[in-house]
Parts: sequence; structure tokens; C-alpha cells
Amino acid sequence: MKRRTLIQAAPLLMAMPGLASAQAAFPNRPIKYIVPVAAGGGSDMIGRQVCERLSKVLGQSIVVENHGGGGGVIASQMTAKAAPDGYTLMQGYVATHGTAPATRKLNYDPIKDFTPLGMIGTTPNVLVVNANTPVKDVKEFIQYVKKNPGKISYGSAGAGSLTHLTAELFKMQTGAFMVPWIGRCPTPYSRRTRACLGSDRQPTPPRAQRCAHHGRGWPQRL
Repeated sequence: MKRRTLIQAAPLLMAMPGLASAQAAFPNRPIKYIVPVAAGGGSDMIGRQVCERLSKVLGQSIVVENHGGGGGVIASQMTAKAAPDGYTLMQGYVATHGTAPATRKLNYDPIKDFTPLGMIGTTPNVLVVNANTPVKDVKEFIQYVKKNPGKISYGSAGAGSLTHLTAELFKMQTGAFMVPWIGRCPTPYSRRTRACLGSDRQPTPPRAQRCAHHGRGWPQRL
């Protein structure tokens, strides 16, 4: 499963015919780029790389603001309420416009309140376990979990998140019962990945670039 990342804007941007010609000087001041997660994670890395290159193309500064929390809801609310002048962009992903709207009632419309500008990247999720776990592939892992019902936890970014829904789908399809364990913390190395590297045998579906941070301590991929 892959996460798709795209740039969203306040709704009027790109919506008015002749906007480019009517505002030939755009952008004439710094642009705000909202990232809906804490600094240091994979999504933040993507956003900062995009802003660095986009700033050179536009000849204008782009200021990255991290507003994590609520599965991207906080950042989405800020963007939806921003002036529709093209100076507020947000990096959307599956939580902001997929899982959050599908699992809870929000005070913004994920379609009507935003204008999608373009896809900027995808990041794969991988299933990993502690290297000391006595399994070599997914088939053995399923058997291991079934032999230890209720004893195996999986790392989750929180209820309704992609990692949570992915793990629940895995459980439904395989009958391997696992318990969700702790949420995402605002650091480059999440607690769930560090737990996977430590003595806890917690399976977790982090994004590939988060695993890559750990170098020699790369957990076992199934």
C-alpha cells in the first residue's frame, strides 16, 4: 500500500479564469506551506524538498509550517479557512483527505474546500518486525501470531490512521489477531519503529524512508 502526497490550496487558487494574467506579479511575497505532521518525519522531508525546488522556480520564499495533530485535521482546518489568494498551500495526504473524512465528522469539506494542484510523491508502507522475531516471511509471521493470540501488538499512528486501517485489514484477511500499540510521536524516529528495533517484538507498517533512517538497525522486512 502506498501513501499519495499532493499539494492542496485554498479553494480560489487556479479556479478563477485569467488569474495568472490578472496577477502577473504573483508571487510578490512569501508563500506559506503547511505540512500536516510534526517536523522530522517522512512527510516533512518531502515537503521541504518540494519547497526548496519550488522556491527556485517561483523566485520567492516558501515558509514551511508544521501543524501536526488530529490526523491532519488541524492543518486542513487552517488551510480551509485561509484567504483564497494562492499564498497558503498545504501538503495533503491520505489522512487529511481520505481516512479522517471517512471516519469522523469534520468542519471542512475535503473536496469543496480545497483545490488540488498536483501529485508530488508516493511513499510505500512495509511490514517490519524485530530481527529477533522467529519468522522469515509473512506466512510464518501469520502462523506466529496465531500461536500467540493477544500477545502481539502492532505499531499504529492512531485510530483511523492508514497504519491502523491497514493492520485491521490484515487481521480480517488472515485471522491473525494483534493489538494496536501506542501512537505517532513528533520525532524523526517514531516510538513504534524504535520498539520494533528493541526487545519488543512489535510488528509495524512504517513508511520506507522512516526505516531507512535506522541504517544498520533496519528491522526485518517481511
